[in-house]
Amino acid sequence: MKFKLESYQTTAVESALTNLAKARAGYLEDGERTAVGLTAPTGAGKTVVATAVLEGIYKGTPTRKPNPNMTVLWITDDRALNAQTINKITQASGGAIDINRIRYIGEIDQRTLEPGVIYFVHIQAMQKNSTLHAVRPDGSHNDKRTHGAWDMIANTVRERGEDFLVVWDEAHRGSGTKNTDRKSIAGTIVGGGTTNLGTMQPPAPVVLGISATPDRFKAAMQAADRTMRPVEVKAGDVRESGLLKDRILLRSIGESQSADNTMLALAVEDLKSADEAWRAHHETTGDRLVEPLLVIQVEQGMAPAKEEARLAEILSVIESTWPALSGYAVAHAFGDPHGPKKVGDRTIRYLPPEAISGDDQARAVLFKSALTTGWDCPRAEVMISFQNKDSFTEIAQLIGRLVRTPLAKRAETGDDRLNEVAAYLPGFRPEHVARVVNALTEDETVEVNIVVAPVVCEKSSEVPADLFELLDTVPSYTRQKNSFSSRTAQLMRLAAALTEHGLVEHGSAKAKQWIVDQMRAADGQRSNEIDTKVGDIMSLTISTTMVAYGETIMQSVGKSDTTTNERDLEGYFQKAKRLLPDGSANWYFKELCDAGEEEVDASARLAAMAELGFKTVIEEQAAVLIGKWREDHRAKVSMRPRHVRDQIEPMWHLSESPMLPTTVEIRDVYPAATEKIRDKTTEPIPTRSSHLYVIPTGKPNAGEFPVDTSRSSWEAQVLDVELAAETLVGWYRNPSSGRHALAVPYMFGDKHQLMHPDFLFWHDDGDGEYVMDIVDPHRFDLADTSAKWSALSRYAQDHPDRIRRCLAIAKVSDSLRALDLATPGIDQEIAEATNQNLIEAIFLAQGMAYP
Repeated sequence: MKFKLESYQTTAVESALTNLAKARAGYLEDGERTAVGLTAPTGAGKTVVATAVLEGIYKGTPTRKPNPNMTVLWITDDRALNAQTINKITQASGGAIDINRIRYIGEIDQRTLEPGVIYFVHIQAMQKNSTLHAVRPDGSHNDKRTHGAWDMIANTVRERGEDFLVVWDEAHRGSGTKNTDRKSIAGTIVGGGTTNLGTMQPPAPVVLGISATPDRFKAAMQAADRTMRPVEVKAGDVRESGLLKDRILLRSIGESQSADNTMLALAVEDLKSADEAWRAHHETTGDRLVEPLLVIQVEQGMAPAKEEARLAEILSVIESTWPALSGYAVAHAFGDPHGPKKVGDRTIRYLPPEAISGDDQARAVLFKSALTTGWDCPRAEVMISFQNKDSFTEIAQLIGRLVRTPLAKRAETGDDRLNEVAAYLPGFRPEHVARVVNALTEDETVEVNIVVAPVVCEKSSEVPADLFELLDTVPSYTRQKNSFSSRTAQLMRLAAALTEHGLVEHGSAKAKQWIVDQMRAADGQRSNEIDTKVGDIMSLTISTTMVAYGETIMQSVGKSDTTTNERDLEGYFQKAKRLLPDGSANWYFKELCDAGEEEVDASARLAAMAELGFKTVIEEQAAVLIGKWREDHRAKVSMRPRHVRDQIEPMWHLSESPMLPTTVEIRDVYPAATEKIRDKTTEPIPTRSSHLYVIPTGKPNAGEFPVDTSRSSWEAQVLDVELAAETLVGWYRNPSSGRHALAVPYMFGDKHQLMHPDFLFWHDDGDGEYVMDIVDPHRFDLADTSAKWSALSRYAQDHPDRIRRCLAIAKVSDSLRALDLATPGIDQEIAEATNQNLIEAIFLAQGMAYP
């Protein structure tokens, strides 16, 4: 893979390959038909995961042999989606999947689909009058085709069913219960039955269904009596990975007057600010330059003259606001007719939806209908819709297409704007915005914070400046974003990063030589054992059994003088390369050959070492060098910019826990919602004083911070108490995710999770030093309460130099009680309190009345 997989993606790939292997075995053994359902929310990289699965099938993995004969039929409901998917596969694989082995089914005319080839077809191409059919519905023959698409698929199933895989993309779309032609085409490819030509189609043995909303697909597969093997990616894992933008900012005017052009100008200004921020990010980090995009949804159904006048007005506003948005930088994606569109003396070029993402010269795109099918554009960071208020579902769908991060990772340079998408809705009043928010939150495939009527809070000048430094150094944790196939692969990535930043010269070469030296040393220590195994590999052990009249009369086992065929030996060596981590087999093979060994002998020796478990030796020694480099360079790395630290420090993490120690990162600004949704409308969020970040001068409630305390019935009461303390100098509303939040790791079942306590308060302890209190008001009847508070207690006890109090606050018998989690030993008691009655008993026995 060219793309680096996130840990959840690696897990999904492994699970999918395991289930596909079981599905193939089940079909071979007893004809079992299986559906493997890959479910992942928006932004999870479903196509990237599927690409890695295909690589695992065709190229093999360290634990699986390759199957180069597998034929894949990838079906979708849109030609543009096929083209986009092929492009994604070739980009993600980086050449590992040969582009020449990816074809459209319409390009071939043969009895069966070819082994080792990935075919694409969209179901519209399989309709009754399609040119893909050799025989038309009326019985006449297509002179240009000998074998129809249905025939080729059917013959492949009958003759090579164990090596045939159907990938059903967006599987939820065509698996409903309505008997439409659209459903019957996709459903018949998968489930068999009568085709739209009247022929009989055998069901596909194994199906991989890719979907964000799997319920209909799952129901359809179970109704077809298929074994269902689910592979599920959790939305929270995607959000933590940084593949999704942190926030959706919804901006509306909230007044009755029309302000379309004013809002458009603000959207353009927003785009310009995003452009400047991305250029600064590029210069700071060296990451690819992102050219952010503005998408403009114009009104539908206007008369031609009125539409031309409106488009001219829009072009004039965007060009006068930012002159760079003119000429080739502006395009349209209107439906028929396609092609350039004349607007007065201007010409707007046409850009198909699927081409928008890859055309960096396009900086503003106009359209009418929601760009959903066949369209995905992570660099689209600002949108404005002039559609009416009844289009809230369509607008929510459109926003859902903008939530992917353009670099497939969170931008870590401290500018929050790079991790947001802004949606301007000038025609939407509060109740209409509420409909959009409800449509977004009801969409289980979108897992992003939605900020209504946002205000950008700035650092307060009323709190001590030292508090920001204290916040920036608060110990925290983050989930490991890197996934490594082995410690050796981890070592090589670390070596490259240390070399890139001038800390180790020729790091990759040194790392390879280290591994080779350790393999040579281990080879010398176990040479007799290895020589014996080489002898076994190089000669055959043959058993002879003599049978007469059904009775065994002699049996012998002995070594043959026959030398293992070189082709068989190559198989051993290929197995060694799979078993030994990263490129270590090739590195040591070269070392042996350079030392004068014949290639055959070197191959046999590597095969012997692999079978004797030398992987463990190599992995242990890779970890040794990682640890050494960590000790040598940790101090220097800690003084580098945050983005350098974030690149290097995770790569010398050797713990089995996926949670990495880090520190909270202060932000320059804190975007916060000033309105919240209640039922079907919006209402203002109350503000509080003394926060580290405040609404700037000139805006309503300047000098205060909006904080929504409606999540629990006693959060507001807790804030009243804490903010009334005479020693308080400042406080911080801890975010629920991200690098700006204090995060504490905990285990729930077998899952590693992060919890985020609600509030941090700083007090003057009287001698010029500031002390920090953590306050976490929560219900205690949730299943993971014990695990969370126990972990928070251990965290507080591990940092007594920073934390004065760590209060868990809960309502017990209609009154608030506080439990100081910094008390030694309380963590173990809470860990053992596995239900709410036991937790309540601890609050009553060891807690205190609050306030």
